Amino acid sequence: MKCAERLVSYWLFVMYLGNWGNTKRSTFSLLAKCCHDVDLISYWMRNKKCVKLSSFGSLQHFRKEKKPMGSGSRCLQCQVEEICAFSAKKIYLDPAPLSPRWPMSAVCDIEDAPEGYLQKLTQAIETGPYGKCVYDTDNDVCDNQVVNFEFSDGATATLTMIAFTKNLCARKTEVYGTRGQLVWDESLGHTVQHFDFLSRVSKAHQCEESLRAPPGWGHNGADFFLIEAFAKAVAEGDRECILSGPSVSLETHLLTFAAEHSRLTGSVVRPSEDPRWMV
Repeated sequence: MKCAERLVSYWLFVMYLGNWGNTKRSTFSLLAKCCHDVDLISYWMRNKKCVKLSSFGSLQHFRKEKKPMGSGSRCLQCQVEEICAFSAKKIYLDPAPLSPRWPMSAVCDIEDAPEGYLQKLTQAIETGPYGKCVYDTDNDVCDNQVVNFEFSDGATATLTMIAFTKNLCARKTEVYGTRGQLVWDESLGHTVQHFDFLSRVSKAHQCEESLRAPPGWGHNGADFFLIEAFAKAVAEGDRECILSGPSVSLETHLLTFAAEHSRLTGSVVRPSEDPRWMV
C-alpha cells in the first residue's frame, strides 16, 4: 500500500484561487495541484492498470457564509485585515518587492512601469482578482480531497490533497510492504526512513543530489532536467534518455479526471472498463 500527501500551503491556495479558483474558468484542484502525484503513484505501481478508484472532497472554508464579521470586499480596504491569515497584503506586500518575483509575478509581471513595480503591484491588488476577499469570490474548487486507488494486482494507494498546511508544495509519502515500510517527508530533506520487519531495525537513507540545475529553473530544477533529457534524446537519437511518453502522461491525467468524476457523482469508477478513461 502507498500513501501520498500533497501539502499545498494555506497562502498558496489563496493565491491559487486568484486565477484557478473556478472550474469553468480554469480547472479543478486535483488536476492543477496533484496530477504529478497521480503520475508518481502510477510509476511506483510499475504502470499496473488502475481497476477501481473513488474520491471525496469539497470546498470547506472559503465560502461566503464563513466570511469574517466586519471584513471588507478587498484586502487593502478591509478593517479586519490585520487578523486575517489570508490577506493579499500579507502574501504579496510583506515584505514589499521592488521587482517581479514569484508569487508576486503571478499578480503583476510588469517590470518597467514608470511609477515603479511596487506601485504597479499595489494597483493590481487594489483592482484585480488577487486583492478581492477570498470569501467573496466564485470559488468552487476543493480545499481538501482524497483519492483511493486499486490496481490490477490488488495493491492499493491513497492520495490526499490538503490546502491548509504550513509547508509549501511539499509531499509526504509512505510505502507499506510485506517486509518493511518506507517513509519520506519532503519538509525534512532528502532522507528516506526504512523499517525492516524481520530485524526490527530502522535506518535513515540520505539521498544525495548528484546533479544540480542552473539557477532560475522551476520545480527545484526538475524543469531543466526534463528539457535536457528531451534535447539529448533528439540530438543523439537515443530513446533511453526518455523514461516516459505522451501515452503514459495521458493515461495518468485521465485517472485524475476519473477521480474528479467520482467525487462529483459519488460513484466508484472503473477506469480499465470505461472507454472515457482509457488511452
